[in-house]
Amino acid sequence: MPLPLSINLKVARHLARTNLRGNHKHIPLVLMLELTHACNLHCAGCGRVREYAETVGNAVTREQARAAIIESDTPFVCMGGGEPLLHPYSPAVAADAVALGKVVYFCTNALRLPQRMGEFTPHRRFYFNIHLDGPPAIHDKLTGRPGTAENALESIRLAKRAGFGVTVNTTLYKDTPVEDVVSMFGQLTDMGVDGLMIAPAFGYEVGIDAGTLTRSEAHERFSALRAAWHDRNMYHTPIYMEFLAGERELACMPWGTITYTPQGWKRPCYLLTDTHVATLDELMNGTDWDAYGPGRDPRCTDCMLHSGFEPSVMDSLRGIRDWVQIARWQLGG
Repeated sequence: MPLPLSINLKVARHLARTNLRGNHKHIPLVLMLELTHACNLHCAGCGRVREYAETVGNAVTREQARAAIIESDTPFVCMGGGEPLLHPYSPAVAADAVALGKVVYFCTNALRLPQRMGEFTPHRRFYFNIHLDGPPAIHDKLTGRPGTAENALESIRLAKRAGFGVTVNTTLYKDTPVEDVVSMFGQLTDMGVDGLMIAPAFGYEVGIDAGTLTRSEAHERFSALRAAWHDRNMYHTPIYMEFLAGERELACMPWGTITYTPQGWKRPCYLLTDTHVATLDELMNGTDWDAYGPGRDPRCTDCMLHSGFEPSVMDSLRGIRDWVQIARWQLGG
């Protein structure tokens, strides 16, 4: 399941326009807009609730969020946290991003979505991106709160009935049976979910030990997943899915996804925090991007997340087979 053609054309126009301006190397595609550090869950594999434990009360204002959206000039804005539904103005920020022409993914655990859904307006460029890490027994164990999976499923049903686009983001952990993920993907597809996203559990740098995967373990798990699911309804390109399964290599482009938080612009990337800087220019032009990625920074050794690697897909195409794969994916074949 590809992104809608209109969205892919929007990305192509963004890349062409940015290249015409003379920036041929570091072109961000996604803004991760973390509105608040507060969260109503303390999930076993989450790096944010640990990294920002001392600044949990901090939040981005609506004005700061709008300024970051304009300054970043990315086609995609992913709104998250923490839990963005704990931010009082998150629906207004989402509306601002849509009005600015962005494709918006509102990343939520959905605990408060039934209560706040009426504050949002359906739009063809707006999606609720609901986190669900497996069937109820697995998801509830990871969140440490019974009923969170069923709440997420009911929120998906409510959102679809209300006319919203819905995607689901899943993290695959070492102890999660692949067959359970396949079963969940089937259920979600039958419910009309617009697209599925998945990534291997990553240890960040804050002492997480919740079944994270080494690169070789991820290759094994995703190879089995592809054999059983065949990439149906995936929002990821088939090239990225081959990378997860160990069938090809992709380069990390840490600048492909830039992150704005209550602390400022996060350096170097969505997953690693060396510092925060005050301006986007300082982030983009003052960061030694060549110092990061597998083989360069030991923290990056097992990272395979789409935030860094999927932006490099178009630079990795290496022949007619790859172009045909991308074309077939875009056409839904």
